[in-house]
Amino acid sequence: MTTEATLADSLAVADRVRALMVRHGIGKRQQTTELCRILDLSFSQGHRKLRGSSPWTLAQIRKVAEAFGEAPTQLFGAQENGLGAPGAQPREAMLNMGAFEGPCIAWIGEPLGPYERAEFVAYGEGERWRIVRCDGAPGERAHEVLKIEIHPRRGEAERPAVAVVDADQAAAEALCDYFAQNGFAATAYDRLAAFADALHAQTFDAVVTDWLFDGHTAAAAIEAVRRSARPDAPIFLLTGDLLTGKASESEISEVIRRFDVACYEKPARLAILVADLSKRLGRA
Repeated sequence: MTTEATLADSLAVADRVRALMVRHGIGKRQQTTELCRILDLSFSQGHRKLRGSSPWTLAQIRKVAEAFGEAPTQLFGAQENGLGAPGAQPREAMLNMGAFEGPCIAWIGEPLGPYERAEFVAYGEGERWRIVRCDGAPGERAHEVLKIEIHPRRGEAERPAVAVVDADQAAAEALCDYFAQNGFAATAYDRLAAFADALHAQTFDAVVTDWLFDGHTAAAAIEAVRRSARPDAPIFLLTGDLLTGKASESEISEVIRRFDVACYEKPARLAILVADLSKRLGRA
C-alpha cells in the first residue's frame, strides 16, 4: 500500500499521456500547454506532470483521457504495473481498516472463490466500492484487491480569527478581504455594540479597530478584549482622527500604554499591518 504515487507510476503515466497526445497530433512543444488547459494547471505544474516528477491523481488521468475521447484504462497500464491481472481496474473506493476510514484508489480484480484468500477484499456497494482487510474466508461477492493507493489530504492550517471594527462598513469589509487573502478569517463589525455581543460569544486571535464611533471611543471595547477569554490578543488601532483633530492624542496614548495597543494612522499600509500581525501571532 502506498501513500503517494511512486515515481515509477508517475513516469509511466506521463509517458502514456505524451504518447496519447502524439497520436492526436499534439506536438512536443504544445503538449505542456495543452495539458495545462485540460487540467487547469500552471505551466510549471503541467511541465512537472509531463516529466513524471509530480504524482497523477485518478481524476486527472480520467480527465485527460476524456478530453481525447479515449478510455482512461489506456493510461493506467495495469499489466505494466505488475498487477498480474488483465481485468484489474482502478476504482475510487472507501478503505475501512480498524478505526481508519477514508477514500482511496484500489485496483480491483476478479471475484474470489469460496476457498480463495486475499489480504484485502472489495465489496461493491451501488456505484461505490468498500475495501476491508480479510482475516478469514471472504464473503459473497468479494473481489480481490491487488493494489491500494491513499492520497492524504494536507490539512489546512487553522486560520486565525480577526475582528475588524470600523464604522465604515465598506472599509471594514475591504480590510477583511485583504486579511482573508493572507490566511486570516476576518469578521467585520460596524458598531461597538455588535462587537461587544460577539466578544461574549466567541474569542478572537486579534482585533483591529477604529477609534471613534458616533461620538464614543473604542476604549471600553479595547478594555473588554483585555478582560475576555483571549486577553493577550494583539490589538491594532487604526485611526485618521489624530490628523483632523477629532481624536484626543492623550486618550489614545493612555490606551496604548494601559492595554498594549499598536496604533496605525489611516490609511494604513496593509502589507505592513499584516506582517506585524503575523509576527505577533507567531506566523511570520
